[in-house]
Amino acid sequence: MSGGDGESAAEGKRSGAPGGAAEPQAPTSAGKSFTKVPEGCRLIKASTIARIAPGTECKPSQFDNSTMAAMITRMPSWDTPFGSGGGQLRLEVNLTVGPSASGMFGIHKKSALEALKKVRTTTDSRSLSGLGDDAYLVHGVDKDPFDLAEAQVIVREGNAEFTVSLTYDTKDSGRNQQQAEDAVAAAARDVLGSLS
Repeated sequence: MSGGDGESAAEGKRSGAPGGAAEPQAPTSAGKSFTKVPEGCRLIKASTIARIAPGTECKPSQFDNSTMAAMITRMPSWDTPFGSGGGQLRLEVNLTVGPSASGMFGIHKKSALEALKKVRTTTDSRSLSGLGDDAYLVHGVDKDPFDLAEAQVIVREGNAEFTVSLTYDTKDSGRNQQQAEDAVAAAARDVLGSLS
């Protein structure tokens, strides 16, 4: 593209995106291109899980071992076992590695901010630096009569995009907003470190 006019200098044609909008960009030559992803339950270190989600058990998703031609997906979750006492605690990762991953960042960010706004109050939303190419954090607390809160970080790095979310009981977990936000950031660093 030349001059931001939506036309290719070589072809003189408009971009294929509606209204001449920019099409999703592939990672630049400087961007990382990941090709290896561990099993879902290995995306976050055991020591990190013990610190941020103690007592939880990892459940791989049906997608954790599937690799499609141009995309790798992992969606594990760590849950408090049923009947273990205490409040609910759930840590989830939703990871996509492939050419379309970078386009998912905006979709996941918008969803985190807007999808549950009728039943949840957003208490924090901001960009994070030092975590991937782009990172955005959202924290929300359910409106009465519910007692759950969720911290979520959305991260894009090269051809990888993922979310890490921590859902916790506000009354029984002994966890506060800052602890939850720190937990998802720590888990996201582990996920990034596990990719190659």
